[in-house]
Formats: sequence, structure tokens, C-alpha cells
Amino acid sequence: MPDQPHVCLIVDNPLRDLEGLVLLGRELATRGVKVTLVPMYEQGSDVPALKPDLVLLNYTRPNNSDLIKLYKREGILVGVLDTEGIGGNNADQFATLVKKAGSTALLDLYCVWGQAQRAAFLKHGTVPAHILRATGCPRYDFCAGPWRAALSRPAVGGDYVLLNTNYPSVNPHFSNGPDDEVETIVNAGYSRDYANQVIIEARHAYRSTLEMSMKLAEHYPDVHFVLRPHPFENIKSYDALGAYPNFEVRQEGTSIEWINGARLLIHQNCSTAIEATMLDVEPLSMEWFNTPSLRVQAAAQVSRPVASESDLIALVKQGLEGRMPPVAEETAHLRRQIISDLFTAVDGASSIRVANAILETIVAARGKVRLGTLPRPSSRGRAVAMARVALGYKASSAIRRHHGSAEIERRRLRKAFSVDAVGAVLQRIDAVSADGRQFSVREVVGDTRWMAWVVSGASLQLTEAS
Repeated sequence: MPDQPHVCLIVDNPLRDLEGLVLLGRELATRGVKVTLVPMYEQGSDVPALKPDLVLLNYTRPNNSDLIKLYKREGILVGVLDTEGIGGNNADQFATLVKKAGSTALLDLYCVWGQAQRAAFLKHGTVPAHILRATGCPRYDFCAGPWRAALSRPAVGGDYVLLNTNYPSVNPHFSNGPDDEVETIVNAGYSRDYANQVIIEARHAYRSTLEMSMKLAEHYPDVHFVLRPHPFENIKSYDALGAYPNFEVRQEGTSIEWINGARLLIHQNCSTAIEATMLDVEPLSMEWFNTPSLRVQAAAQVSRPVASESDLIALVKQGLEGRMPPVAEETAHLRRQIISDLFTAVDGASSIRVANAILETIVAARGKVRLGTLPRPSSRGRAVAMARVALGYKASSAIRRHHGSAEIERRRLRKAFSVDAVGAVLQRIDAVSADGRQFSVREVVGDTRWMAWVVSGASLQLTEAS
């Protein structure tokens, strides 16, 4: 390319997404791309000021449609690598959800994780076919060589059995409670009756999981158990497990790191069951209190179904003793098929495929003039954008904190990431990379007085160490 391209990568949930996006950013940087990691809540200030060639969003939903319109009017290409790449109960439902969200006609690139999503997007006309790419998701590159060796090891003594939970709708960390979660489900395109039923059933499933965790701790006092709540769950709701000396509740680190060190995975409707199969850790699904509304099809299909409490207790014993019987051939086949359908491949190369798609999109757009009139952001969106520029980041943020929601401010703080955190990930990746190159990270504070006025200072840029 004649000029150095600049790409901004939007980071939604650092706990879940940061490592994969750092790997993607490093791959782009090795090809001469300027890469900036932008916290999701700071993108409205930083992306228009930085004016990258392309911004890779974490999703397209009604809540970011104004930003997409703003970016397009600034001449910025917009791509999506959806962090909920297997959202919904199946690929068709996910394709319909994204289509209903709007703004898809403004996109220049959409990277889906697997072949099933690609087929569903084409079937439903979710996005134009020429911008759709099946790439996999970079965070799952850590399930394969060489990147698996870059995984950090959880600070926990000895072997452990892992329980992953998935109940943010009734146990939310980032909202005010189930009523807010009902509205979130409705806003995603589902009926209110369906949303209310999901909350009722999820509350029962959460309580059943907590009770089963206690029974496991009591039945196997010499076995170490770790329960890892979903990143969007409130960890304090599991405080009762603190009464058991052989039980820990931990939420730091990635799900892949924790599964990588586990003997077994116990779950219900948690997509980390698929990660477990990638890492050759047997997933056990508590099916006796599952329901059709809660069921995540792929997670159930790759797991060994458990029909009762007594069956789970017996299977845990067999697993720890290395006597677990082979899974049914149908389950083994589904595991292979689902990985292809939903993740393209577990080959450590998703970051390469996404990087290829980004660079091809930038090259294809150069020199082209977009025809037609671009839609304007809403009046509120325009007012917010103008205030950010006129008042600067510090003043506009102070007004937002004074008049806005305290919960949104807490979310903003929880979704920040530091130079040290990104630097630590880069060091682990550099150490196992065959190219021998080393990268560092720096804060984006603005090279001019105007830039320093409008940017947040929270975005981070990757640079190659000299």
C-alpha cells in the first residue's frame, strides 16, 4: 500500500475480547498497519478524531447506529467482527437479529465466525454478499498452536474442576436488575412474553446451579472446584460458596485460560463448552433443569448430557479417575461439524483471516467515490457529537457524569484497559511467535493541541519495539 493504513479496533469487554484483539492488532501491525485499540465507551470521541481508514466494530445494534452514520460521514470505512458471533439460539436467529438491528447497509465489511453464520446471513439478506467473510474469531486462536502456549495460567493451586455459569439476565453485573434485562431482550427483537419467561426460567437455573455446586463441594471434599461466572454476572451472588474450603469463585482471566487448566467443565447453556472441546476438556451439561427457551443448541450438542444430580456426581468421579466412557459417535460428529459451522476452523489463523479481510476492504475502497446521500445521525446523535468537539473530552465527560446514569459510568470504568494489561498480552504473544518481532503499546494522547482536547487518552496504539 502506498500509505500506512490506520485501523481502530473497538474493545467491548476486555476480559473476554482483549487478548484476541491484541493478537489481531499485532498481525495487522506486522504488515505495516497503524493499530489503535479503542474502549467501546470512548469510541465516539476517539474514532472521529483519529480518522482511521477503517474502524472494526464489536457489533451493529440500534444503540450504535448514530456512531456508524457519523463514521461514514467522516469517510471512515466500517467493519464488524461481532463479539457475540454465535448469539441467539442458532445461526438463522442470529442473522435475523443483526438484520433487524439496522445500519447493515452502511457497512463495508462483516466478519462472521463460521460457515453456518455465513450461510444464514446470505439466506436472510442480512448484509450484501460482497462484504461478508467467514473468518473465525481471533480469541479462539489461543485454542491452537502456537498461541495456546501464550495462555497465562490461572493462579490456583493444583488440578480443579471448572463450573462456568451463564446467568447475566437474572444476575446482572452491568445493569440494574432483571427488569432492565427484559428490556434488553425486547430491544433485541423478542416479544415481552418471551423475555419474561426467559427470566423466570433463568432464575430457576441459576438457583439449581448454585445448589448443585454446594452438593459437589460436599460430596468431594478433597476435589478443588472453581466456579467462573459469566463476565456480565454479579460475582457476589455466589458468596455462599465461600463457606466451602474446596471451592473458589473467580472471574478474572479469560474462559479459555481457565478451561485450559481444568480437568472437567460443568455448565448449562454456556458456549464455553465448545471451547472445552477445542481444548480436549470434557464438557458436562446439566440437562435436568434445562428448558427450550434457555437452551443454546450448539453448547448442548457438543456436551455430554447429564440427566440428574446423581449422574453428574458419578461422571465427575469417572472423569477424575480417567474412566470417562467415550462419547456417542453422534456427539463426536457434532463436535467436528459445529466447530466448522460456527468457528470456521480451530487452526490459530483467525486473526490472519480477519487481517486479510480488513486490508482487502481498505485497498478496494481507495480511489472510489461513494454514490448517494449518507443518512444523518439522529438529532440527539448530532448534538452529542458536536458537544464532544466543542467542549472537549474532559468537559463533555464531566457533563455526562453529572447528568447521566451512574450505572453507565460504572460500566465505562469496568470496560477500561491499561497499558500494562495490553503490554502483558503482547509479551506472551511475542514470546511464542515465530517471527521474532516484539511490540509495545502507548497511550494515544493526541499529537496536536486539538487532538489532545478531544481524545479520551484511554485508547492505546501498538508500536514495534526498536
